[in-house]
Amino acid sequence: MTEIRKFIIDGKEVTARIDRSGNTLKIAFGDKVHEVSIHDQVREKKHKKTRKKRSNLGGGTGSVVSTIPGKVISLDVNVGDIVAVGQTLLILEAMKMQNEVCSKTDGIVKDIFVKEGDNVDAGAELVFITEDAHG
Repeated sequence: MTEIRKFIIDGKEVTARIDRSGNTLKIAFGDKVHEVSIHDQVREKKHKKTRKKRSNLGGGTGSVVSTIPGKVISLDVNVGDIVAVGQTLLILEAMKMQNEVCSKTDGIVKDIFVKEGDNVDAGAELVFITEDAHG
């Protein structure tokens, strides 16, 4: 997924193109491209105060659905990613609270039915996880 974002660097506004693949970001400013790796531990510390783990969000193998209406703030996985129990799949904001939707099983992300910025209803299918690569 490619995003266009604006940043202020040294007092100047610059536009960047950001491409994400797993935990790697490629950030392009003009003709320069910078590659950045995101480590989950750092990411967790950043959001620790504003996120609330919701055990009733997510699911086992198969469809992961939202039990509350909200807005998708971030997708933390891509199709084809291997996920583990407790791993954050996405962040869903509801009533100004950021809720982690975590995997309740080990598996592989087969489909993602939402994108960042989407508003979802309770019961909306978010992600589909299979037990193996052939699922």
